[in-house]
Amino acid sequence: MSLPLSLLLLGWAMALSVVWLAWVFWRDSDAGMALATHRTEQLPRVMVNRYFVIFMFMGGALASRNPLWVAYAFAVTAIASLWDALIYRKAGQPFRKHLVAALSSALVAGWAGYVYQASEVTA
Repeated sequence: MSLPLSLLLLGWAMALSVVWLAWVFWRDSDAGMALATHRTEQLPRVMVNRYFVIFMFMGGALASRNPLWVAYAFAVTAIASLWDALIYRKAGQPFRKHLVAALSSALVAGWAGYVYQASEVTA
């Protein structure tokens, strides 16, 4: 199934805007906070939403029962968790919970990839 050009253009515009925000945050976190209109004191509440969205991403992939979507979703969350672990480790702060989350997600992604590959072999 192909997507209409208008949907692709809008989707890529949104995706690229997120990458641009990431770049601004990477270069200058204060500028990123200002651009995104985030406030430090609200970050704990923002994280509630982030964790719920991650749950919906993982749960949606699992509900699809498609091993490729499961592998993708959990690989993405593994990368995010690993990135957080590296940030905290570099700062000399506790990082093991993020590392465990990264490894756990990577395990699910790898297992889903194996399930997909095995189903292709038997098909």
